[in-house]
Amino acid sequence: MTEQLTEQDFYKLKTLSQPVASKDYYFTTQTYLDQESNGYRSNIVGYRKDGTYIGNFDNDNYASKSPVPGKDFLFFLSKVEYDSEFQLFQVPYSGGTAAKVTSFEHSIEQLYAVKGTNQVYFKTRQTKEVPKKPYEKFPTPRHVYRINHKADGFGFYPTDGTYELYCYDADKQTFNKKYSSKNNFSLTDVSSDGKSVALIMDNNPEDDLDYGQGVFVLSITTNELSNLTADHPTWVFKHAKFSPDCKKMLFVGQSDEYKANTQFSVYGYEFDTKAFVDYGHDMDEEVADFLFSDFTQNLSDEDAFWVDNEKFVFRTAYHGHSKMFLYSNGHGEPFFNQPERITDWSVDSDQLVVTYSTGNHPVELATLSLTGTQKDLYNPNANFDAEHDYVKPEEFTYQAADGLSIEGWLMKPSSPQKSNPIVLYVHGGPHFAYGENFFFEMQVHAANGYGVLLLNPRGSKTYGQKFCQENVNHYGEKDYTDLMEGMDYVLANHAEFDKDRQYCAGGSYGGFMTTWVVGHTNRFAAAVAQRPVTDWISFSGTSDIGFMFTPQEMGTDRYDVQTLWKFSPLAYAKNVTTPTLIMQGEWDTRTPIGQGEEFFSALIENGTEAEMSRYPQSWHGVSRIGLPNLRITRIKETRSWWDKHQ
Repeated sequence: MTEQLTEQDFYKLKTLSQPVASKDYYFTTQTYLDQESNGYRSNIVGYRKDGTYIGNFDNDNYASKSPVPGKDFLFFLSKVEYDSEFQLFQVPYSGGTAAKVTSFEHSIEQLYAVKGTNQVYFKTRQTKEVPKKPYEKFPTPRHVYRINHKADGFGFYPTDGTYELYCYDADKQTFNKKYSSKNNFSLTDVSSDGKSVALIMDNNPEDDLDYGQGVFVLSITTNELSNLTADHPTWVFKHAKFSPDCKKMLFVGQSDEYKANTQFSVYGYEFDTKAFVDYGHDMDEEVADFLFSDFTQNLSDEDAFWVDNEKFVFRTAYHGHSKMFLYSNGHGEPFFNQPERITDWSVDSDQLVVTYSTGNHPVELATLSLTGTQKDLYNPNANFDAEHDYVKPEEFTYQAADGLSIEGWLMKPSSPQKSNPIVLYVHGGPHFAYGENFFFEMQVHAANGYGVLLLNPRGSKTYGQKFCQENVNHYGEKDYTDLMEGMDYVLANHAEFDKDRQYCAGGSYGGFMTTWVVGHTNRFAAAVAQRPVTDWISFSGTSDIGFMFTPQEMGTDRYDVQTLWKFSPLAYAKNVTTPTLIMQGEWDTRTPIGQGEEFFSALIENGTEAEMSRYPQSWHGVSRIGLPNLRITRIKETRSWWDKHQ
C-alpha cells in the first residue's frame, strides 16, 4: 500500500542537475533539503558508463556543485561546512580523497576546463563588504549613488569589489590571475586550445539604464579583450561557446525588438570573416527553459552546445515541455519532442547526458541520443517513488472568448471524493509557464484532497513571441479573463468539483493576479496572495527591477500615475470581500514587503477578513530557494487558509 505525500517528504526527495561526462563516467549534482541544518546539501555522484553506480566523489562535504571533468581529475566547487565558502576541489578518477585546492575569502562562482588538460578557469569576487547582515554592533550608513545597487537574493552590490579570473593547473599546481575588473562578468567557456576565454559583460556598465550585454573574448596570451557583438549593443547575450576547432562561436541571445520580452534565439560568429550569423531567424520558439517548478536546484542554465565543428544542439521550451534540436547543414530539426522537461544537460560525444522530469516523476539521469532515444541511468528517489503515488497532471486546451487557444493542466485529488475543492494556482513571471515537470507543492495539495488547476494564460512563455506579448501593457485584462474562463471550463466538464469551494493562489505575478482577482470577483471562497505587486506606483521606485520592469510591462513611466493606478490591485481593494492571506518575505527586494502591507492594511480598513504572514530572512524566491523550514511552512499555511474556509 502506498503512502500519502506530505510536506515533510520534501526532506526525503533528491533532485539532480549539472550532468556531465568524462571518458568513463557520468557525473551529476544531487541536491536535497537538510532538516538539521535548515539548508541545502548537495553531492557530486558518479556513474560508470558500463552501468555501475559509484556514489559520492566529494568527501561528503556539506555542499558540492559544478562538476567539470579534466584529463585526470574531476574538478568541482564545494564547501565543507554550512557557513563556509565554495572552493575548488579536485579528485582523481582512479579514486581517493578529494583535495581542497583554493582558500579564497569569497566563493568561486564559475568553473570551466580546457579540454584534454588538467587546467581549469574560474571566477571569484574580492570585496570587504557583506551584502546583507541581520545585525551589526556599530552600523554605518550606506550611501547609494546608482539606481541599480541591489539584487533580490543577494543584497547590496559591493562598491569596493573586484571580479577576478584565475587559471589553475593541476599538473603544475599553480595559479595565475588572468583578468580583473571592477565590473562583474560571467565566465561562459574556455577554448579547446586554452588560448581564449568567453565572457559575458555589460556593454556600458556605468549606465544602469543600458541593459545591453555582449560576448567578449579574452586572449590569454595578449590579454586583449574583443567584443564580438559590438554591432548589437542593445542586445542581451547569456551563453557563448567556442567550436571544437576554435574557428566559430555559438551564442544564445536576445534582440531588443520586444525589449526584455524578446525570445532568446541562437546566433553565431565566425572568427575568420567576423560574420555574425542568425541561426534561428525562421523559428518562433525560444531557446531557453522557462518552465516553472519548485523542485529543481543548482541548474547550469545551458541552452546550446557544439557537437562537432559544424553541428550543434539547442533546447527550446515549447507548449509546456522541452524540445531538443540538432542544427546541421544550415537548418535546425527537432530530434526529441516528448511531454517532459529536460532540466539540465550537456554533450557527451555523439549523445547527450540529461536530467529530466515529468509531471509525476521527480527526476532521472539519462542519456539521449541525437535520434531521440532516451535511456534512464539513475533515479535517486527510486525507493521513495515506489512507496508513494504521484498525481499525473492532465493536459487540456480551451478557447478564450476571443478564440485564443489556452493550455492548462488539471491535477485531480489523489483520493477523490464525490465533491472536491479546487484551486486556481497562477504562475509567476508573467513570462514563465507551467508544463510537463514535477511540482512538489501541487502534488502535496492534490494528496490532501484538492484539485489543482495550472493554466498558461496569454503572456506565458513557450507559445511564441505574439502570445508572450499579449498581456504587455494589459495586465489584469484578457489574462484575467483567460484564467476565469479556464476555471469555468474545468467546472463545466468536471462535476466532481464543488463550485462553492473554489480557491485562488499565486506568487509574484501570480500574487498580483490573485489580488487583482479578489478585487474583481467574489467567486472564490478564499485566496492566498504570495509576494504580490499591488501598487505599480510605489513598485517602480522600490523594487530592485522596478525602474526597468514597470516601463517594459506597463508601457509607461513612473509619472503616469493614472495608468499605473488603473492597473494596480490596490485601486480595487475596496471591492474585496474574499478572505485573503498575504505572504511576503522580509528581505524581498523584487516585490518589497510594502506591496503586501499596502493591500493588507486596505483590506483590514475595509473590514475584510485578512491575514499577513511575514517570512523572516526570506527573499522573493522563498518558495523555490528559501530556507527549507519556511518553504514547508508556506505550503502548510497556504492549505490551512483554504481548509479554514471550506
